[in-house]
Formats: sequence, C-alpha cells, structure tokens
Amino acid sequence: MRSKRRRGFTSKLSPAAVYLARIAPRLIWARRDVARARKTTPFARTHLFRGLPISHLTVRSHLPTCAVLALVCALLTFDAAAECPAAEEGTHAIESAVIRVATLNIAHGRKDGRNQMLLGEATIRSNLVEVAGLMDRSEADVIALQEVDAESKWSGKFNHLDFLSDNSAYACTYHGLHASGWLYDFGTALLARRPFHDSFGHSFEPSWPTTTKGFSFATLDWNPGGTLPEPIGVSFVSVHLDFSRRSVRRSQIEEMVAVLSEIEGPMVMMGDFNTDWLTTDSSLKYLAEQMNLSVFQPHADGLSTYGDKGARLDWILISEELEFSRYSVIPDVVSDHYAVAAEVVLKDERTASTDRMTP
Repeated sequence: MRSKRRRGFTSKLSPAAVYLARIAPRLIWARRDVARARKTTPFARTHLFRGLPISHLTVRSHLPTCAVLALVCALLTFDAAAECPAAEEGTHAIESAVIRVATLNIAHGRKDGRNQMLLGEATIRSNLVEVAGLMDRSEADVIALQEVDAESKWSGKFNHLDFLSDNSAYACTYHGLHASGWLYDFGTALLARRPFHDSFGHSFEPSWPTTTKGFSFATLDWNPGGTLPEPIGVSFVSVHLDFSRRSVRRSQIEEMVAVLSEIEGPMVMMGDFNTDWLTTDSSLKYLAEQMNLSVFQPHADGLSTYGDKGARLDWILISEELEFSRYSVIPDVVSDHYAVAAEVVLKDERTASTDRMTP
C-alpha cells in the first residue's frame, strides 16, 4: 500500500506508438496471409493498412522498418512526467464550486475479455491506454479504481497503476493492495492531480475461496469557489466488496463502519459494491444507513453498470454535507464494468443543475 510521487522522466506512449504496438502481431502474421493470397494474385489487399495494396515483398522488407519505427516513436515520446507535489495541507486545495469524481472497476486490464491470463502484455497495455483516455476525458478531480494490479504474473508483469498514471493527467496516486499471491498482487486505488494526505488502505478479513477485498482512503482539501476562510478536508474511499456472498459483504461493511465512522467531515465513497439497492436486505442500503450516506436516485433506470441483465453494482455514495448536482454512467467499453461519474457540491453552495451528467 503506497502513495506515489513521480519524479524524473517516464515513457508516455504516443498514439502512433500505441497503434504500432497493437498491429505488431498482425505484421508478423501478414507474411503468411499474403503468401497465401499470392496463389491467386501477385498483390494482396489487406485491412492492415486500411486497404492499401501490399505485396509479400513489401511486408517482408518492411518488418524491420516497422519494428524500428515503433521503437523510435516510443523513444521520441519520452516526456517529463507530471510530478505530484508534496502533500502540504491547504496548499493544493480544489477551488471549484463542484468536485468531480469517477469510479471504475478496470478488471485487471482485460477490458471485456474472458480472462487477463489469456491476453498478452501488449494487449493489456493497449487496454489500459483506453482506460487512461477515459480518465482524462472525465476531467474528474478524484478517480477511484478497483481490481488494479501491481506487478502480477497473470496480467502482463507490470504495475497497472503506475502505467495509468504515466499515461494520464493523474500524477498523484494511492494503491491499497489487498490480495497477494504467487500469481497476482492487486487491490483498490485513488488518483488525483493534487496530492492526497492522510492516505491509508484496509484489507478485509480473508474470504476464501474468493480473493481478499478492501478499500483505499485518502483526503483532499477543498475550498468551494474560494469562499471559505480555510479549506475543508474531503475524504475519498475506493472500495471493492466480495461478489459471491451477502454474508461476506455484510461482514466487510461492518469492518468499514468500524474504521470510517469516526472520521469527520465530508466523504465520497465509490466503488464496486457487487450489490444493488433493491435486493432484499441490501448490503448497500445497510452501509448507507450505518454511515448516513446517500446515493443518487437508487430506483432510476438507465444507470446499470454491469452485465446484460442491467445490474447496478458500481455506486457513488456521499455524506450528509454534500449533494449530487450531476450523475451518469459512461458507456465507453474499457472494462466489463461501466464507469460512473458525478459532480457533488456542498448543500449550501449548490450551483449546478440536477440533470444527469453527460459523459
């Protein structure tokens, strides 16, 4: 579990480099496909270069060139990484009238694939580039992520949070690692463009045979519209609850209440709760009651986040000092879950409309 500050230089892939990385395997197989095509025509037309005619000689002679070009693109896009400033309370406060937040279960970088172990590193990196793009487009002040891998054998052997941070505007991160083994090391995370303070992670009691879950916690300072004499601290939580058993989720919620209920001030809790509001004896409703949190239109249609049956498993909950001004589910397919985005305001400082947020 760690909070990260980045210094020095890091590699940030340009769109060209990302594209070349994605088509590299196709270049290798293109020789075979074109050779087959030569049985009927001296030139083969493929979709690789959007219909441009290429011959077997073209593919064969340009394979080294394409590899060099991909390397050059990567090297030329080395960029000075945005540095997360030192966390000094009050010096990096959000001053907008609203706080924008978003949450997404990134599914270990597999996008909508069946299993991350069936994907190569290049594919997972490409999938995460799409996640980073969604993060930037959301323009959120704070983003909560779940199923975020550190270096893991089952998902490309690289740190997914570092990769997302390096390829987005979110230089400040906190990673709570809850499940660790020889095959994987993953958990929840929070990202922002300003430094967090008072960050920590909590792993729930093991829930065999399912992997251990938990939450990440961090605080940012906020002075809405610059109208307060001093900024107030807003707590943010990224949580992932067990998917298989209501009894386990209830136990995990009891742990959350014990840890978080004494924390004062506004709170925004986001994540994959693996339950909805309407289920009999809903764990989500129980959590909201225990911590005096509210959700956005729990009975509304059009806010499902997972599966063909329209399950609403991903939620944003806010404390009594806050209220929603906008809320939406973002339909971009970058995971097997959809992202949820919202704007929240202080109840006495409400300036935005009550319409759902447009992604």
